[in-house]
Amino acid sequence: MPRLKQFLVVTDLDATLLDSTYSWAAAEPALRQLRAQGVPVVLNSSKTLAEMEALATALDLNSPIVAENGGLVALPRGNGHMPGCLLDDSLAYSIDIRGLPRQTLLQAAHALRVGEGYRFKGFADWSTAELAELTGLSAKQAEASGNRLATEPILWEDTEVNRLHFAKALARQGIRMLRGGHFWHLMGDADKADGVQAVRAFYEAKAPETAWQVLALGDSANDTAMLEAADIAVVIPHAEGPRIDPKGVRVVHAPYPASAGWNAAILSILEAPGEPDTRGAL
Repeated sequence: MPRLKQFLVVTDLDATLLDSTYSWAAAEPALRQLRAQGVPVVLNSSKTLAEMEALATALDLNSPIVAENGGLVALPRGNGHMPGCLLDDSLAYSIDIRGLPRQTLLQAAHALRVGEGYRFKGFADWSTAELAELTGLSAKQAEASGNRLATEPILWEDTEVNRLHFAKALARQGIRMLRGGHFWHLMGDADKADGVQAVRAFYEAKAPETAWQVLALGDSANDTAMLEAADIAVVIPHAEGPRIDPKGVRVVHAPYPASAGWNAAILSILEAPGEPDTRGAL
C-alpha cells in the first residue's frame, strides 16, 4: 500500500515568515490552512531558542525548533525526544546540540585570545545592557539573544591576517568562523540543513506510514543548504529580486517578499501540490 503523503514545512524567519516589522500577519491565511490540514511547521533560524520560543507559542506550534543556524534542535516537552537530547526538567524543551556546545567554543576562542593575543570581544564578554546598546535590541530581546547554547557571535578587532590565523586554529578544533551581518559567528559543523534532516527523521520515526515531503522556505545565503535539503524549496525574494538560487530540488519563487510571499507560495502549493513551475514566480 502506498504511503500517505504529507507536507512538513520548515521555514526561516527574518524576511521570510516575518516582515520588516517582525510581523507574520500577512502569512496568517496560509498558517490557518496548514493548521487545518495538520501540517507541522518547523522554525529554522539563526535566532536563539529563547528568542524563538515566544514566537512558537504565539503561532500555536507544538513542533521542533531549529535554532542558532542548525546548532541545536529543540523538541517541546510531551512530544517525545530525539536520541542524544539534553533533558532538563527546568526547560520547556529537550535539546539536541547538533554542532558544538557554546562552552566548547568559548574555551577554544578565549584560550587563543589569551595565548596569542588576538583582539576580539563576543556576546559572552558583554552585559545585557552592553549587548542591547551594541545591537539596538531591547533589554529583554538582548537577554534572549545572549542566551546561546551552540554559537558565539564576536566582533573582530584585529587584522585580517590575524583573523585568518585565528580561524585556521579554530578549524583544527572543529570550529567554523562565519561572517554574519555585523558579527562573526563561531560554531560547530552543523547548519540549517542538518536541522532539516533531524526533524525529517523525527517525523519519519513518529509516523513511518507517512511519506513526508519537506517544504522549506528561505531568503538568504545561509538558507541555501536548508532549501537544497528539502523536497520543495521556496525562494522568498527581496525588494530587488531573488538573492539565492538553490540547486537540485524543485524550486518555487514566491511572488512577493517576506510574509506576503510566504503566504502566496504556501497557498498555491497546497492548492496544487504537483510539480510546480520552476521557471519563475507562482
